[in-house]
Amino acid sequence: MNETLTEAEAARPAPLARERIYRRNFGFFLTDGILFMLAIGLIGSTTVIPDFVRRLTDSQVLIGLSGNLFELGWTLPQLFIARVIVRAGRKKWWFVGPNLPVRCVILLFAGLILLLGPTRPEVLLLAFFVCYGLAALGDGLVGVPWADLAGSSLDQRWRARLFGVQNAVTGVLLLGFAPLLALILGRLEFPANYALLFGLAGLLFALSSVPMLFIQELPGAHAQTTIPPLSEFLPDLGWVLRTDGPFRAIVLTRMLTSLLAMAGPFYIGFATGPLALSSDVAVPTLLAVQTVGSIGGALGYIWLGAHKNVLYMRLALGGALLLPAGALLAAWVGPLPLYIGFLLSGPALSNLFFSYQNWVVSYAPPERRPLYAGLFNTLSAGATLAAPLIGGTLAERLGYEPLFAVAWLMGLAALFMTLRYLGDRSK
Repeated sequence: MNETLTEAEAARPAPLARERIYRRNFGFFLTDGILFMLAIGLIGSTTVIPDFVRRLTDSQVLIGLSGNLFELGWTLPQLFIARVIVRAGRKKWWFVGPNLPVRCVILLFAGLILLLGPTRPEVLLLAFFVCYGLAALGDGLVGVPWADLAGSSLDQRWRARLFGVQNAVTGVLLLGFAPLLALILGRLEFPANYALLFGLAGLLFALSSVPMLFIQELPGAHAQTTIPPLSEFLPDLGWVLRTDGPFRAIVLTRMLTSLLAMAGPFYIGFATGPLALSSDVAVPTLLAVQTVGSIGGALGYIWLGAHKNVLYMRLALGGALLLPAGALLAAWVGPLPLYIGFLLSGPALSNLFFSYQNWVVSYAPPERRPLYAGLFNTLSAGATLAAPLIGGTLAERLGYEPLFAVAWLMGLAALFMTLRYLGDRSK
């Protein structure tokens, strides 16, 4: 392993040249990230998506699944990809190639909404899950190559700046879009209003695939000559989980955070149901309030991400806990605590999962970074898959308040894991 690292290091540019490459790559990563996150924000998984699906079905499980589907599709294929790409010394085209077609799927779905219209809600619902699921799976195919590319072609300082600036700029832009979102939802008839939102998001997704064509990839780990057989690969995964305590802790933290997030698709239903707010008021207002909080969190991550990444995790989880707590309080006193919860959960929305990813990328040895990134994300898929089933069942059978209480307990457990077992150190 030391010999491999020495060879890879010897192929890297001198420090000054490497810093210039980092700076140039930063601009391309940043442009891609802003366009992608702006598209994601326009069809927010806790606002627009569940409100759209709620107009097509009464099933709380399907509504819950809609809010978790992108994360589920994104995590599922990553361990498979991690095993395959070890043969590639360069990962750029493993990221760029699949992105070019996949990031056009949401734009296609916008056209399907107009084609199907409001008279066939079951077909429209099926089309949504197929298209949104394909977009998520496609993004999952490139998740491990992206992590490896970001690990080799940006250092820890530039990655922290990337995540922080990306989400701060995205937050400001989304805040500007909030009045337009209210106008589209309030003035246009269903489903034309959502067709326009998905169309705008789809255009941004398509444009986001362009900047990464220009990344200059720096040498990472040495390519392996063969794909490891499953008889070696699977025991190796088990060995990592058994022996690497900090990595095991970040995996559990990530899974518990997914169970905290299972309440996300139901806050809008709670606001438009028991709290009696209309969709054209609740959706843009809560999105705007959460965006303000996410801007503050993103600005904080620009500094904390490079120096105290785990501290940011703890602060963001603390803010995220206030969302289900605020919803529970809102049931008694009105919507103000829910607004406050959305505001203070912003840092978790903007950078919490990025802080987890950054921790793994920085912690893992370069030659094992694909394995660590793939294992981390794929294991999280179990909790992501369970989240809509648990959340939907709780909402249907017991109501919103028990769901919010269980989510709060899951978030508290995640916070405990970061306090007890995680620190800012490299492997």
